[in-house]
Amino acid sequence: MIAMLDFNELKFVKFEASDLYEIPAYLFEQVPGKSWTVKRLYKFAPTFLINSSIRFWTLVDDKGLVKGVLWIVIDLLSQKLNVIVFSVDKEYQGRSALKGARDFLRQFIKDFNETKTDTKLKAKINWVSAEPWELHQIGGRRPKTILMEV
Repeated sequence: MIAMLDFNELKFVKFEASDLYEIPAYLFEQVPGKSWTVKRLYKFAPTFLINSSIRFWTLVDDKGLVKGVLWIVIDLLSQKLNVIVFSVDKEYQGRSALKGARDFLRQFIKDFNETKTDTKLKAKINWVSAEPWELHQIGGRRPKTILMEV
């Protein structure tokens, strides 16, 4: 049995590196329903990490060990954030982790909107998830449109 640790002890750190190898592969591998492989992610990371609309944060513990990752894309057209990956070590998973990520992103939106830019983000977050019932527990709701694969 995995002992649950307090998610609030982790710190979000903006990821500034040019490749993702500093983020443990298992954090990406454990993401359910992803349509990409970790091998391809690492291969193409240098290409898309230069895009300022793509943001990564690691979640680190008090020893500086990476215990999680948050990957978003800022959609300038819809003025929303799209969460592509939120993944933490199993001992940090749970409702408090989702709430912590949601609250962090809400603050990111506020901070982003205070910068001198022509783009302002709406206070809405699109979250890619194979397990939407977990997002319902923190106030998530089904959008008017859904992503369909054809």
